[in-house]
Amino acid sequence: MEENFVTITKNGKLSNIDENNLRKNDIVVLQAGDIVPADLKLIEARELEIDEFEITGEIKPVDKKVDENDEILFMGSRVLKGTGKGIVITVGAQTEYGAILNQKWEQNHHYRFQIINKNTICFSLLLLPVLIIHLITSNISLLFIIFYLLYSMVFILLQNDDLIKYRLISKGQKKCDDLKIQIRDVRVLEILNNIDTVCFDKTGVLTTRQFDIKKIYFADKIIDTNSDFYTVEKKTDYLVKLACALCNDVLYFEKFDSANPIDKALIIFAQKHGMDVKELLSQIKRIYDKPFNSENRYMAVGFETNDKEIYYLAKGDPDVILRMCNSYLTSNGNKKNMDSRFWLFNKLNFDTINQNKDTVIALAYSSDNPNQNPSGYMFLCMLQLENKLQQGAREIIEQLSKNGIRSILLTGDKAETALRVGTDCGITEKLSACLTGRMIDRMELSEVAKQSSYCSVFARLLPSQKGTIIRLLQQKGHYVAMVGDGPNDGIALKVADIGISFAKDSSPIARRLAKILINNLDDLLKLFECASRFRKGYNRLRILRTIVLVVSLLSIYAWILEYIVG
Repeated sequence: MEENFVTITKNGKLSNIDENNLRKNDIVVLQAGDIVPADLKLIEARELEIDEFEITGEIKPVDKKVDENDEILFMGSRVLKGTGKGIVITVGAQTEYGAILNQKWEQNHHYRFQIINKNTICFSLLLLPVLIIHLITSNISLLFIIFYLLYSMVFILLQNDDLIKYRLISKGQKKCDDLKIQIRDVRVLEILNNIDTVCFDKTGVLTTRQFDIKKIYFADKIIDTNSDFYTVEKKTDYLVKLACALCNDVLYFEKFDSANPIDKALIIFAQKHGMDVKELLSQIKRIYDKPFNSENRYMAVGFETNDKEIYYLAKGDPDVILRMCNSYLTSNGNKKNMDSRFWLFNKLNFDTINQNKDTVIALAYSSDNPNQNPSGYMFLCMLQLENKLQQGAREIIEQLSKNGIRSILLTGDKAETALRVGTDCGITEKLSACLTGRMIDRMELSEVAKQSSYCSVFARLLPSQKGTIIRLLQQKGHYVAMVGDGPNDGIALKVADIGISFAKDSSPIARRLAKILINNLDDLLKLFECASRFRKGYNRLRILRTIVLVVSLLSIYAWILEYIVG
């Protein structure tokens, strides 16, 4: 069995122990590349950057500081940069990640039914005395007796709920198989009829898992990247793409998959617009490197090409990048000194991007060594990055609403991002109607339950908090489906009446805990359509069953009346 060692401080000395021997109040030392071995309370941090995607679903790395509210490090998250120390507050199954792993895996279930229903058999036998008496006192043909037996069989079959449901569920299962929707438990097709609330995770469900560059803000022009990028002057075009391709921590193209989402978006953009990044990396030599950290809020790199050309490129927070520049480059290739018009135009652009709650970064270029001339950069542009909605997400939410089904967003992402996505896809119309995990911690569960009737966007949630909200909805009489794709959705998928994940592009934990696996978000409507057909078919058979029951009772009354009178 492989042992995983963690570094702790004990009596002022560092020592390595098996992570299984970690105890509450131990002090764990972390550095880049480490996996957090327990839930920790941060007590020391130096430029600490954590990947919390597995726990919260947030695709952007999180900067951790001791003096901020968000000072908890979760087991299973990954240290990307920096160092830190934390006190163990929970270990193993008591951690958020442990609670997910302890969920019972979903097994395949087949529908079981009784061919013979005692109640309907007994009711049918009640008709026999009347029939026998009628046979004795009157001359009944053999044809009538055969008709009676056939009628009794039909009556028994129609009164057998299990048999009817089995037939309808089998048809629904076949329809789902044709659509390549995997049903882990066929009983959910019946439960789907009762669903009145659908909870959605954000990243990977309502939105894609990557960023895209939406617009480029030059000093004199705003350009939509999907339409008119090539109207930019050749030199400006080249410098922007060069900064996108090289101003990152990817030294070898083979390491592209390990890049953070923003760097991936920039590299993909450069490739999409004609730059061979892999070839470029093989032809340059890195001569300068200033890594990004949360204090400086920017990174810078320097390269020398085979032609002995030197480029210094910077990327980061627009406020920081602008202070490093003494000139700017226009979209038509003209270099100009900073002026009031430039500052006003950039401020308006920056405010516009912030109103959309999108991510914004700035790019700059210099031919001089930043160590010798730190304020000698030339401003290139600002990039507006968005986490796009999945295709058809808004239409799906609207259709669910038309069908009387409420949609709720449960995410570990920031409140601002959650509200933007909730508004864009139609889950909410109020830009301030959001509850965060920290707010929920300070509220009574009864108050959370009350607020859940009005609030449809929940942000910065832990996996257990997603499960709590679903439980509260169920206690109020709602039937809840959860659509999620990450390990952080595991508890919610298990707690919900129906857990739905994706056959592809979802975590193994989500797939194992879901009762239904769909191919894409569009399949959700097809799934409810199958359930609707089940409900309509079942209702029609119930009507027919009622008619047969009424006819049976009338027949009994008629025979009894005839016997008494005759």
